[in-house]
Amino acid sequence: MGAFLGLAVGLQAQDEVKPTATNEEKASDDDLRIKGVFDSALPGTEKKNRLKLIVHPHFGDFHRKDFLRVPLGLRYGLTHRWEVTGEAEGYFSHGLGSEAFFNSYGFSSVHFGTKYRIGYDLFPGWDMGVGLDYIRPVGNPPTDLSDGLKHFSYFATFSRDLVSRPDWRIFWSVGSDNVSQTDLPVVLDKNELGDDSLNVSGGFVWQRKALSYTLELSYASTRLTGIIDRDVFSVRPGIVWKVPSRYTFNSKGQWLLGLGTRVSYGSDGTDYGVSGKLRVSFDFKKWWRSKFPKQAK
Repeated sequence: MGAFLGLAVGLQAQDEVKPTATNEEKASDDDLRIKGVFDSALPGTEKKNRLKLIVHPHFGDFHRKDFLRVPLGLRYGLTHRWEVTGEAEGYFSHGLGSEAFFNSYGFSSVHFGTKYRIGYDLFPGWDMGVGLDYIRPVGNPPTDLSDGLKHFSYFATFSRDLVSRPDWRIFWSVGSDNVSQTDLPVVLDKNELGDDSLNVSGGFVWQRKALSYTLELSYASTRLTGIIDRDVFSVRPGIVWKVPSRYTFNSKGQWLLGLGTRVSYGSDGTDYGVSGKLRVSFDFKKWWRSKFPKQAK
């Protein structure tokens, strides 16, 4: 944790910081959180009364697994500070592995989450948000699509912008992941903890309108909460591209293409990985108003 605070203090010492207005052309805090590319939650929340449909297929599954995972979700801004999210992860055999195309399909997990943006009230200069996520497997998915565990996670996240570098933001967060077993077998990836753990992360986001560059460093440990002492340290640089509409058939939705690399070191040794994700989101209410405008009286 000291390393992350040192990074924040070092950058802060170069400049005074104050909140800046959101640039509508840039990806929002929720948009940037593409699992496998940028895992950290940032304080920003969905706009009040905005309802988004979100689709983000895991294209890396084409060469790593026999099945393609396609999460489908809804995110809604209850107020200008509070949002809720619901998501179901579907899957189907893509035909490039040992399973024929669409020979097997179903749902592998569900996710419910919420986040509240506290803002700058508690720590002047630092934007703050808190949230929680609940994820559990459903049905009987293939073993390589689920770790077989229920996860209840909560977090607090902080960020601040640099005045002389308005496109730069530093962040750090703390959280906990509490897990419990289900009827499914437990299948863990390399350096996945699979036990109750505490975590801390930090890094920066550099947003340049269509492109956002990210770097996050994280440390998670079961030493204080788990049964077996395990630790894992990860470094994850990434890029998120907000694809221009001319490349998306002038679609009204928002298309985000993310590419990230990961290096982790833990009890299972050193692990490397590359992840590419596409996320497409549509503003339901905006689409509805465009299709069914109110009739003039």
